[in-house]
Amino acid sequence: MIQSEAHAPESRPIAILCAGGALPFAVLHAMRAAGRRSIVVAIEGIADPGLSRFHAHWLALGQLGKLFALLRRERCAGVVLIGAMNRPSVSSMRIDAIGWTYLFDFLRNIRRGDDAMLRGMMRWFEVQGFPVLGVADVAPELVAPKGRIGRIDPPAEAVTAAARGFACLDALSPFDVGQALVAIGERIVAVEGAEGTDALIERVMELRRDGRLPRAGRGGFLLKAAKVGQSLKVDMPVIGPRTVELVASAGLAGVIVEAHRVLLLESQAMISGADEAGLFLFGLEGRGAP
Repeated sequence: MIQSEAHAPESRPIAILCAGGALPFAVLHAMRAAGRRSIVVAIEGIADPGLSRFHAHWLALGQLGKLFALLRRERCAGVVLIGAMNRPSVSSMRIDAIGWTYLFDFLRNIRRGDDAMLRGMMRWFEVQGFPVLGVADVAPELVAPKGRIGRIDPPAEAVTAAARGFACLDALSPFDVGQALVAIGERIVAVEGAEGTDALIERVMELRRDGRLPRAGRGGFLLKAAKVGQSLKVDMPVIGPRTVELVASAGLAGVIVEAHRVLLLESQAMISGADEAGLFLFGLEGRGAP
């Protein structure tokens, strides 16, 4: 039987399962501008209420039966999992009958770390017949390009130092920590832990205030990259305008990101902020030279 146009995969919507933060809005706006169809599913108590203007379907954590039924009813071709969310507790969920069948798998994976938890969630959808897509698949314009992103080029020594920074992050990847670090000169002065990138930069500010780092002049940079083996479909690193503001406040000279493996949130505002502050923004490709 010839598949009808109405049921062809390219004409079917993509489900966007939204947690918190601004990233879901950026993805939805990019998809709408490109004419890509979407069905918005927002997590109650976590996703931004503003998603209602995208005609969002609101579901509680644990309502997997309702979620899978919705995806089938809307004939979704796949699903994108995006947004910020702290590790949920079972007591915070409203688990339905289907959700209970996945609970043991969830509890087992969450003990193994964020990567294991997210990969486990991907399998749930794939078993139900919904491939998990990444932001790069549905909104590629949000992905960091190779080379200069703003108006200012980084100094050659920063690009050289970034190669050492990548090696440091690679070494830490098996421990499920570290998407970012700060380097000043030839020295790596701070590495991201569980607290996140913003808190990493704030820690650098404290080191400057305490006199443990040079206070005079602007120097050093933030390096942001994906971990080795990280699933970019569900956990792609992100920087945005707030990142640039903190980098400027910390007295750093710029930001280097791993090209094609980091998302740029509100990129125009971020680039404008970097240019105005005199900071470089640069995409370095493939753990090597630009």
